[in-house]
Amino acid sequence: MDVELRQLRVFLTVASELHFSRAAKRLHVSQPALSQQIRALEKTLGAALFDRSSRATELTPAGRVLLDAAPRVLFEAERAQSLVRQASNGAVGLLVVGSVGTALASITPRILRSMRESFPDLQLEVSQLDTAAQLVAIADGRVDVGLVRAAPSTETVAVEHLVSEPLLAALPGDHPLAAEDEIEPEALAEEPFVLWPRPLGTAFFDIITGYCRDHGFSPDIVAEGADIETQLGLVAAGLGVSLQPAYYANLRPPGVVFRPLSGDVPMVALQVAWRRADRSPAVAHFVDAARALGT
Repeated sequence: MDVELRQLRVFLTVASELHFSRAAKRLHVSQPALSQQIRALEKTLGAALFDRSSRATELTPAGRVLLDAAPRVLFEAERAQSLVRQASNGAVGLLVVGSVGTALASITPRILRSMRESFPDLQLEVSQLDTAAQLVAIADGRVDVGLVRAAPSTETVAVEHLVSEPLLAALPGDHPLAAEDEIEPEALAEEPFVLWPRPLGTAFFDIITGYCRDHGFSPDIVAEGADIETQLGLVAAGLGVSLQPAYYANLRPPGVVFRPLSGDVPMVALQVAWRRADRSPAVAHFVDAARALGT
């Protein structure tokens, strides 16, 4: 027979009063019922806890040992109960988050701040990954939730729109077009281009190349970069121009200027993605925070 937490609480009340009648009143039970609970606890432990031989009730050596240990046991039990409740509510544990650089330059920090404020004990692990890698990692369970760009939903991964921004022209700071307030897309027809590799984001790559074709040319891709820092570094070095979502203008990289494009410009969506079968409350909280900040 194991010791019950209720029995420890009863014991601590009697130990603090050293008087069965007063302890019974505090616990709102009869004195005989209280005495029966203490005897049951003593039987379970195989030791007397109180010396009742004199008019004054005193703790035995075994009782003093239990008086020292019982508060710690109750604290850990209550802590465990609290952690279990928090875990069931998605307030503790580890949430693995993926994010494209576009989102890291815009909405991701605000979502993370919101999660930290609402769930301070939830550990957030954030990695910068391109959209294609995130979709695979989410499907495989290596990433719990991701912020992706221009991605379709799949049978395994749900994708929901958050916010859209237009494409901008990214130009070397000393480029002749950098002096323009607005860039005609046809003016880029003869320019060398720096872009993302298509496998890292097929939908986004196709948006850019489709936009160029709509204006009568195919981009002359002379260099590719696996991340935005590399691409903008290549632009700053004068290797070419690029088309990038407006989010990246927040990075303000040296040697690169961003200019709006004239006419109808494609909008690039940032989205939140998660595994359809995942019932984690923490994932749901993240998705809710992303929705709230994306509207």
